[in-house]
Amino acid sequence: MVERRMDEQMHTTQAEVDAKAFWNEQARKYGNDARAVNFDPIDNEFAPRIIERLVPDSIAVCDVGCGNGRTTLDLASSRPNGSFVGCDFSENMIASAEEARGEAGIGNVKFRVFDATMPSLPQDMRGQFDLVLTKRLLINVKGQAKRRVLENIHSMLKAGATYILIECFDAPLERINDIRNVIGLDRIRVRPFNEYLSDKIFKEIIDDLFEETERIDYSSLYYFISRIFNAGLSEGEPAYDAPINLLAARLVEAGVNPIQGYSPEVAYVLRRK
Repeated sequence: MVERRMDEQMHTTQAEVDAKAFWNEQARKYGNDARAVNFDPIDNEFAPRIIERLVPDSIAVCDVGCGNGRTTLDLASSRPNGSFVGCDFSENMIASAEEARGEAGIGNVKFRVFDATMPSLPQDMRGQFDLVLTKRLLINVKGQAKRRVLENIHSMLKAGATYILIECFDAPLERINDIRNVIGLDRIRVRPFNEYLSDKIFKEIIDDLFEETERIDYSSLYYFISRIFNAGLSEGEPAYDAPINLLAARLVEAGVNPIQGYSPEVAYVLRRK
């Protein structure tokens, strides 16, 4: 294990403050709309389809970093025998999720404000879940805080339980940016409060805590077409709903994904050691 610095345990970093302020504002602006959690509404629909395939009914599930609760609510609605908890550090996101839950009348899900970087888990979350899922959670924390989040998730899971992790990695983004450079496009830049994962550091942390059972690169075709072809052919700011993006999305939804390694966002299915 890498030793944590004392200041990481005791103080909230400016990056964490900025991230929380940003997501609170997104929730205030967009409410339960997909744009609250992803600037690309087409890309936002791919991960829930993967999750839908992987999450069974009749188990206890926690969605950590649930945002405005769209995925959590969809899962709870289609799995009436399961129990669901959605957590996020943004108070406004949780307020949006709770409002949507009330409007939909879904009773098998609860939402709570929860900072996944906390140094000690509440007792009522330890070893309680058959499955934990996260979507783009780790990019919102930096450095050793990533390890702390993964240790907390490990503690939330029952022995041998499943963790579905969907995250953004830096190597595929570099590949995309190298190609964009060839055709004269600007680099896609990561927001200052975000930090994409490196494969090496990710593997070092994961190997301590989890066993990998499946890796799913589900949107490289869409990402390549939208960030290279659509961007290169567009005049001005590319539109996410451009016909070429919609065609790429149809192919991905049909299971056509002939290229790998060009989408920063990848899903891992992990088992708790």
